[in-house]
Amino acid sequence: MKLMQWSYTRKYQVKAIFDDFPETVFLFRRIGDYYFLFSSRGGEYGPLPERRHYAVMEELVNGELGTIEHYRNRRSVRNLGVS
Repeated sequence: MKLMQWSYTRKYQVKAIFDDFPETVFLFRRIGDYYFLFSSRGGEYGPLPERRHYAVMEELVNGELGTIEHYRNRRSVRNLGVS
């Protein structure tokens, strides 16, 4: 999956389009020092993303915005012992 396009929207939000779901716009919100997937719109006629796709999308957006280390060190992952 590739991040095709992204842009800032309102304060602390980013909208992004990915090549696997080109008809869907995904909205990411900032929490602390990283971004997480908040909602999506469009794509009624294409395939629906699954949770594994959301994790890849979050990594791509945070990598692009320079917040990947904060994303990887977020509290929820540290508490689970997941890398």
